[in-house]
Amino acid sequence: MSAPTPLTDLVTYLNNELQVSAYNDLAFNGLQIESAQYQVHTIGFAVDAGISVLTEAANRGCQLLVVHHGIMWGKLEPFVGSLARKLALCFERGLSLYAAHLPLDGHQTLGNAAQLAKYIQASEIYPSFEYKGSPIGAVAVLPAPRSLGDIAQDLARCEGALTPPLTLPFGRPHVQKIGIATGSASSLIPDVVAKGLDLLITGEPKQEAYHLAKDLGCSVICMGHYASETFGVRALERVLADRFGVKTEWISEPTGI
Repeated sequence: MSAPTPLTDLVTYLNNELQVSAYNDLAFNGLQIESAQYQVHTIGFAVDAGISVLTEAANRGCQLLVVHHGIMWGKLEPFVGSLARKLALCFERGLSLYAAHLPLDGHQTLGNAAQLAKYIQASEIYPSFEYKGSPIGAVAVLPAPRSLGDIAQDLARCEGALTPPLTLPFGRPHVQKIGIATGSASSLIPDVVAKGLDLLITGEPKQEAYHLAKDLGCSVICMGHYASETFGVRALERVLADRFGVKTEWISEPTGI
C-alpha cells in the first residue's frame, strides 16, 4: 500500500498548481465533496462524476476522485435525486471529490489543450482563446504541414474518440497552425479564422458549426467531447503519482459524445 497523504495537502497542491482562483468559471473548481477519510492512499481519475464512476472509484479503494466535470454548476441545487445519491455514496464509502473544469482546460502544461497539442507532436505551443481573462485553449504549431486525414487518424486512436472524428474540411487541405479548445468549442471558429490558423480541433460541435466553418473557410475536427478531455486528468494522474507517491486508478467510461 502506498504511503498515506493528507487530503488537505493534495487539495492545496491542486488549487495552487491549477490556479483555480484565477478562473471565472460557471463550475466550482476545487474540493466539491469532503468525506471523513482524510488520509489518501489511492486517487481515482476520470472525466465525469457520474454515479457509475463514483461507484467504481469507491470499489477500487479510492479515497479521492479527481475529475474534469464535477457536480457543482452555477448555483446550489437541492440535495435530491441523483445528487443526493452521489453525496450519500461518497460519505458512506469515504470518497472525496475534486473537480477542475476551465483551469484544467487552459493550464499551460497539464491542461487538456496543451496535452493534446503534445499528442499531435506540436513543436510550439502557446496559451490562447481567453475566457473572461484566462486562457482555455492553445495554439499548436506543427514542425511541418500535415493533412487533415493524418491528424484525424491520430485523434481517432484516443480513448473514446469518434471513429472517424467528424471533419469539416472547409479550409486548407494541409495544416500547420492549429487552434485547440477541448469540450464544446465550435463557437471559436471565427476566432480561429481571425488568428490566421489553419484548423480547429475540439470535442463536440453545435449544429451551426457546419455553415459557420464553411462560410469562413475554416477546417474543423471534432474528436468527441469525452475524448478531447481525458488529457488533463491523465496528466494530473502522472504528476500526483510522482509527487506524492500515491496509487492511482484511471476510471474509463467513454460517453460516445
